[in-house]
Amino acid sequence: MNSVIKWLPLASGFLVLVLSLTVAVLTVSNKNSQLANTNNTSQDIRAKAAEQPASLSLSPASGDFTLTLASTYPVGIVVDSGGKSVDGVDVIINFDPKKVQVVNPQITTSTMFTQFPANKVDNTKGQIVFSGLTFNPKPVSGIMGTFQIKPLVKGEVTLNFDFALGATTDSNIAENGTAKDVLGSVVSARYTFK
Repeated sequence: MNSVIKWLPLASGFLVLVLSLTVAVLTVSNKNSQLANTNNTSQDIRAKAAEQPASLSLSPASGDFTLTLASTYPVGIVVDSGGKSVDGVDVIINFDPKKVQVVNPQITTSTMFTQFPANKVDNTKGQIVFSGLTFNPKPVSGIMGTFQIKPLVKGEVTLNFDFALGATTDSNIAENGTAKDVLGSVVSARYTFK
């Protein structure tokens, strides 16, 4: 009986040590799991915040100008891929050829893209068809081309992107690797000539 009592403190101490280690391991595992979930959630939130809808716009988007028949006005075609790597952009802009003309038969290109397979202004139809391709896919944001307009009459002139969400035969932005149209919005332009 004395030998059992003699070992009892040692056995209970050992039991307490094993239980303490088990609790410590479970606590650390739980905290690491929570930290991993927090990091994943934070990364997901940051990734979604960085990923904006791709867009096309014209710059300036609006303005009031004094009409002089000799004057021309510059317009920039602005592309923003929303952080996505892209292979190319197609732009179709419609305008009323009785109210405004585009001065040159082609858009002046920037260095944003490598090739411009479509670059045509049709002042009879009232349409610009313009596209840029790259062999170095990357996110893009900026002016991909510029053109000059010449108003023909006083009043309001609009330049409208041909765009329908999800369509592929209009203005679009092709995502690298998927060729998916990621264009989510367009901002057309409205000018007033007095």
